[in-house]
Amino acid sequence: MPIRRTPAAVTAPAPALGLWALHDLHRRHYLAYAALLLSPAEAQLAVQGAFEDLAGRWLEALATASPAACAWQAVRDRVCALAGPRTLGPVAHLTAPQQDVLLLHLALDLPADRIAALTGTEPAAVHVRLRSLASARRPG
Repeated sequence: MPIRRTPAAVTAPAPALGLWALHDLHRRHYLAYAALLLSPAEAQLAVQGAFEDLAGRWLEALATASPAACAWQAVRDRVCALAGPRTLGPVAHLTAPQQDVLLLHLALDLPADRIAALTGTEPAAVHVRLRSLASARRPG
């Protein structure tokens, strides 16, 4: 069994346990998202780097309404930085949350409730974004 690298903060006391739990809970989906836009090796680096960045500001993230949203933004920022601006070119006209929902729902086949948990977004907001994307695709 390969040894898995973990966020740098796992050696810290209790608050970092939440970081590690969030990492473990969503790692598979973070990597799947990253792999849509990057090579598998770059996807691993992006997720690892995002959590290393997040470890440095984890107490700030815990003070927000949604640490999961902070983690998602860290992953998204890392992926987009590595992928460059052209990668999301075909959906550049969409907002970042719409891009996320589009990729997570259509490309990764995640249900709305899973997208909400992964991105730290209210489920109702995910449903609204999915409906708006669906209605935008309909002709006329």
